[in-house]
Parts: sequence; structure tokens; C-alpha cells
Amino acid sequence: MNAEKIDLDNPENNIKQIIEELMIEYGSELTFLAYSYVKNAEEAKDIVQNVFVAAFQHLSGFRGDSSIKTWLYRVTINKCKDHLKSSFFKRVLLFGSAPETNKKEAPIDENYLDKEASNTIKEAVFTLKLKHREVILMRYYQDLSIKEISLILNLPEPTVHTRLRRAKGQLAPILEKEVLTYE
Repeated sequence: MNAEKIDLDNPENNIKQIIEELMIEYGSELTFLAYSYVKNAEEAKDIVQNVFVAAFQHLSGFRGDSSIKTWLYRVTINKCKDHLKSSFFKRVLLFGSAPETNKKEAPIDENYLDKEASNTIKEAVFTLKLKHREVILMRYYQDLSIKEISLILNLPEPTVHTRLRRAKGQLAPILEKEVLTYE
């Protein structure tokens, strides 16, 4: 079953089965999206779990104005923003427990330089402001179209184009500096 072609009016479709299929199809993408907001793998997983709980509770009310994927992305973004506004999150940051940084030593193999470059790019992307980071991640890491990003973020397409252009402009000097340090 294709998650985009869900017929919620069909009584043969079991909501639990539909949610399972959505989790399989979009779980990783949504976790990556959540991580891009909260910068903590465990919190991102918790948020995505809450997204699927909300989807389970509200799937019968899904009107189909957008694709299921767009709806799940929007719910994930809202849950992430709620998490970042929560008093628990603010208390944790105030007491010095910063979001995780994945600074494990990379094993040396033939792809080491590729992995290192990829990590450098990811780190550079995570230094951007949220509004720029989210469009870069959605466009280049999750391969969403400008139109899909526009729908997910509830922004006009020209605004998405502008944010992408500005994000690339901010990334260029960071990456140029990083490349010069490797040489």
C-alpha cells in the first residue's frame, strides 16, 4: 500500500495498519527532521513517537487537503517547536546540559574523507538559523521539492527560494574556511 493513496473511508483499512505503514515509510525522515530542530537523537525519536500517536488519534479527521507526507511533516515541525518552547527544555539548557553533539571518532577506511566532508557539511548546516537550516535539510537531505517545502512550512514558494539562497550564501564562507583548513 502506498501511504499517499490511503482511503480512510474504506472500512477495510485498519488505522493501526495504516500508522504502521506510515511509520515504516516516513519514520526515518521525520526523525531526521525532528533532530534538525532539537539536535538530540533521543528527543527527536520521542517527538516522532508523539507525532505518530497524534496521527493515530487524528487520522480519521485527515481531510486530504495536502498529502499525508506534508501533513506528517507539519505535525512534526509543530511538535518540535512546542518542545523547544517547553519549560523543561529551557530548564535543561539553563543548567548547562547542551544539546548533544555527535563527536565520536570516525573509523579510518577508504571513505574517510567523504565521511569527513559530509560531517563538515552537516555541522555547517546546523550552525544556520532554524529558518535557513530547515529549508536546506528538506531540500537537499530529504529531497523535497520547493512546492512541498512551501506546503509544509506554510510559506509562499518565493520565500522558500529566498531562504535557500540566503542559507547557501551563509554556508559558502563556512565551508570554504573548512576546506582551506583541510588543505
